[in-house]
Amino acid sequence: MGTEKKNGNGKDGSGGYKMRVGFGTIAMLISATGMGLVPLFSRWATRTDMFDGTAGFNAGDSIGALMAVGRMGMGVIFFVILLLATHKVHVFKKLKLTPAIALGGLMIGLSLACYVTSTLLTTVSNAVLFIYIGPVICVLLARIFRKEPMSKLQWVCLLAVFIGMLFGNNLMGFNESGFFIDFNLQTSTPEFPMKGIGDMFGLASGVFYGASMFFNGYRKDADTTARGVWNFIFAVVGAGAVTIILNSLGSSPDMANWALNVHFTPFNWAGAVLLWIICGPIALGFLLVAGRNLPAADYGTIAYWEVPVAIFVGLVVFGEALTVNTIIGGILIIGGGAVPSIKGMIAGRKLKQQEEISQKLAAHLEEEESKEGLS
Repeated sequence: MGTEKKNGNGKDGSGGYKMRVGFGTIAMLISATGMGLVPLFSRWATRTDMFDGTAGFNAGDSIGALMAVGRMGMGVIFFVILLLATHKVHVFKKLKLTPAIALGGLMIGLSLACYVTSTLLTTVSNAVLFIYIGPVICVLLARIFRKEPMSKLQWVCLLAVFIGMLFGNNLMGFNESGFFIDFNLQTSTPEFPMKGIGDMFGLASGVFYGASMFFNGYRKDADTTARGVWNFIFAVVGAGAVTIILNSLGSSPDMANWALNVHFTPFNWAGAVLLWIICGPIALGFLLVAGRNLPAADYGTIAYWEVPVAIFVGLVVFGEALTVNTIIGGILIIGGGAVPSIKGMIAGRKLKQQEEISQKLAAHLEEEESKEGLS
């Protein structure tokens, strides 16, 4: 397994840290799988009939954001227990809370509150495809604020993701009459009467997700457990803010359905607990582990495993048939986001191989010179 030494001052648990790529890959797959199961558990937790969206929710429409608060809150509890179990309280105390750490947590809280809400109000494929504009948003933020250059390939991929969104939301595509472009957004269907709002929440989740990835690109030296506590605390704040805003809208007569109005059955509570544990501390905890042990290209590429997992859930569990336009949109979005990462991953592997060959050659030459000196 390749490793990369990360320098640090040692005071916050970062000194001499080496990336474990194999471990990071496994962690990222676990995380992406857990994230991909969000639609399953969110609908299980909130719907009157888990498999029939027309039956409505056992709560108000703002329940998705509250589910995200529970998910993030469980993450705080889990990481505090982990902090105590691994005797890293002193590491947490010494870790300096920087804006990047706080904003990384806040943005993921906002993102996941919007995402869970989106999975309840629109199709699974739309929700998951919208959140995965995140990597592109991250690239744009890095271009604007860190002045990181964008290659022609990245610009092409950015365009592909944008066109993919149009296909995925049926604003462009193919029907019985051939190719069409129609910007009259489908805002309602029998099963998803608030589909348009659900799509907007999905889009917002992608923007916040990209911002979270951007901020998490800082302070890679910070100890995973210590950083995880801060990330989840601020994620609770972010998800809580969305919940309060949406529930406040419910005080208006024409927005009454946005009030929480929770009346869960035991079956709903079972789904909520599974959402909070599997998609909370497990999925997001392994995400932090992966972020510390993988180069950015590997991290971004493997993250796309969430998409087929979520779409599989929509297709098999909820019977949401994929249209040709959704498939094309998915290919463009996944391809546009993953191609630059794959290219970077391959380039990184080649560079590492060249470095290893150079080191071996240098060691061999040094050994030969030593032998000649002795003779």
